[in-house]
Amino acid sequence: MKRHRPASLRSFLTRGLIVMQALVLASFTLAAAVPIINIIASNQGLDEAVIDDIARAISRGEDGRLELQQTPALSRIQADYPSFLFYAVDADGNAVHMGEVPAQMYLLSRALPHISSANISDSGFTQRPEALIRRRSSAAGNLWIITAGGPPFGLRLIPVAFSNPLFVGLLSLLTIVTLMVIPHLINRAMRGVESVAEEAGRIGLDQRGLRLSDSSVPSELHPLVHAFNAALQRLDEGIERQQRFMADAAHELRTPIAILQTRLEMMPAGEQRAQLELDVARLAGMANQLLDLHRMDLSPASPDVLNLVDLAAQATADIAPLAISSGTELSFSADAKVVPVRGDGGALSRAITNLIQNAMTHGGPNIAIDVSVSSAGRVRVADTGPGIKPEHREEIFWPFHRLSPLQHGAGLGLSLVSDIVRRHGGTISVGNNQGGGAIFDILLPLEGAAGPA
Repeated sequence: MKRHRPASLRSFLTRGLIVMQALVLASFTLAAAVPIINIIASNQGLDEAVIDDIARAISRGEDGRLELQQTPALSRIQADYPSFLFYAVDADGNAVHMGEVPAQMYLLSRALPHISSANISDSGFTQRPEALIRRRSSAAGNLWIITAGGPPFGLRLIPVAFSNPLFVGLLSLLTIVTLMVIPHLINRAMRGVESVAEEAGRIGLDQRGLRLSDSSVPSELHPLVHAFNAALQRLDEGIERQQRFMADAAHELRTPIAILQTRLEMMPAGEQRAQLELDVARLAGMANQLLDLHRMDLSPASPDVLNLVDLAAQATADIAPLAISSGTELSFSADAKVVPVRGDGGALSRAITNLIQNAMTHGGPNIAIDVSVSSAGRVRVADTGPGIKPEHREEIFWPFHRLSPLQHGAGLGLSLVSDIVRRHGGTISVGNNQGGGAIFDILLPLEGAAGPA
């Protein structure tokens, strides 16, 4: 199905104004032409266009005399107006005529070369006393023509007025001016809308509190801007309530988690205790990450300069006892002593810990996990477990998403890690290890040059 393309407001206004200009000009010409035609009809009576038909029908013979050709135009006039007549003469006195010319016209024939234009109210013709005298240039030279009994002056000359070069030129001038001026004026009026659109594009989860300005938009759009700002206010309030709830819930969870950890330490060592300790550690890490996110929302502009090597090494060392008790082989390496980054140390440490715990939980028993830091600001957590299929590598970062309903956890761990990394201006990706297993890469922007290895 063909998708409907939205109409452009600029094009709509431009076309509309051009059509309006043309209609106004045509209406003005029509309104001005009708009274002018009535005035001319009351004084002239006859249609002057017949003079041109007569002039085109007259030619000059080989002997120099005027000859009349029976043209279709003259034939139609004769058929419609049986009393039609004319008398034409040149400067040498050669004459040609059609119809019964009254005596008064013959008296005027000698004076015709001295008359340029005249309207006669009494030509001596009883049925139609009006007569016209006009001079025309033709193939036979200059002619002076007097005619009567022809078609009366009427509204059929209105199309002639619209085809007048003056009218066409004025319409073209207005069209050109409209095409040049109207788009410029419309663009100026739309700049405020474009500015507001840019402001709206900067609004996001990390830029809450911004509101659209109505100072540069037309007053007709003020209700839309105010309604949008009110919607943003409601969204901010809802997000703030949600964050407070998550922070309160995470804070309340820390006490029972601490009690569980204490009671687990009193249990006899064994596989069940190791698995429970891993589950409680994941739960504690999740609660701490929720608190980290809430803390970064409250103070996002106060990061510290951290050594990524020390940070990752400490996180690995903190979880090493848990890994050893679960039968996991854990190792750490770095190609530099100092890899400076800027961020929240607690949040980044828990993100790395979460990746290690995720590998321990889903990698299976007796796997090897390697944590490494590169001078480019990359933290890599690689395991020798079953790995992650390519079609699931994006889904695992969705909140509350688990690849299998039987898996442990609520599906929030990797989502929280992704959120922490994103807030630090970094990226996280997942791939498969060459020898089997998954590789998680966190890439953070460097604060300065890495130290020597």
